[in-house]
Amino acid sequence: WSLAMPTRPEHIFTCGSPVLSCRFHPTEPALVVGGCQSGQVVVWDVRAGRLPVQRSSLATVAKANSHSHPICAMELVEGGSGMVTAATDGRLNFWSLANLRDPAESLMVGENISSLAVAPEGNAIIVGDEMGSLHTILASASAATSKKGTPSKKISARAGASKRPIRILGTPAALSETGEEGNNPNHFGMVTAVATRVLPRNDTTIRAMSRGFLRGSSGLVLSTGVDWTTKLWAPAYTDQPLLSFLSHSYDYMCDVQWSPAHPSIFATASSNGTLGLWNLSSSLDEAMSGTEGIVVDGSSLNKIKWSADGRRILVASGDKVHALGMSEEVWKVKGDEEARMMSNLTSRGYLQADE
Repeated sequence: WSLAMPTRPEHIFTCGSPVLSCRFHPTEPALVVGGCQSGQVVVWDVRAGRLPVQRSSLATVAKANSHSHPICAMELVEGGSGMVTAATDGRLNFWSLANLRDPAESLMVGENISSLAVAPEGNAIIVGDEMGSLHTILASASAATSKKGTPSKKISARAGASKRPIRILGTPAALSETGEEGNNPNHFGMVTAVATRVLPRNDTTIRAMSRGFLRGSSGLVLSTGVDWTTKLWAPAYTDQPLLSFLSHSYDYMCDVQWSPAHPSIFATASSNGTLGLWNLSSSLDEAMSGTEGIVVDGSSLNKIKWSADGRRILVASGDKVHALGMSEEVWKVKGDEEARMMSNLTSRGYLQADE
């Protein structure tokens, strides 16, 4: 689509299987990458017409590492030369776009994956599953820092399998003396979306890392679920969520995205048709959009996507896509919002200040 011509699509791409996810190539504007219900990865070129110019092989006995279940999420990494895809059976595949015949790496997370995000600088991957848990997959075993009580999974060493370490966030508290299970910090139900911070392209700041994630505000992660909540995580510091924001309308939370322009603002999409805006530098308790949110449509909102400058946000609901303009207070940075957000989190004891 082009916002200059919203009445009809600019291009239409077709495929032999329903397309469940797609991404623009970050450095090649003519390329669009999609993930299909059949488990195939396809690449379209706007210069070559409607049909894919490249596609991955279908899963067979000989190609056991290829996806045989629907691809529910995908992200392009390494400047577009690499890609990670997640299927609903819990398989995570790493690809080179130069060769889609077979994945370069493959691993089974163990649960039915429902969402995926890549941490800034591509150092870690975080996925949500249908049981409400979050899993982090690090780039290498050396990136993992052992922590007492942190569960780990053994990854098969068969040919083609990845040996990247997996860590589970938000594990339930140990059984009490009475035998009753402690409080479960996970989502109660499917994780509908996971969002990591977006670093500016011209940002050359050297940041400290811990346990595969950046320390400070750049390592904050958001997740939403069908349990009406949006959770804030800091995997570099703790496996437990820092905060849980409850929907006042008690509706499913369908998506969440950090603003690419403002360091402390994020948006949420709800199944009651409202968009929520939060500014963590101003308040950790109340949304800047109010308790009722911004009414976009009478039907459920499915996905949201910010423009690169943070001045617009696209919202999908049913068979419609809405383009909303944001006010200056949403996209204009005053300069101290990031420090104020971290101060709010540390002053309440949610985080320990970095020395």
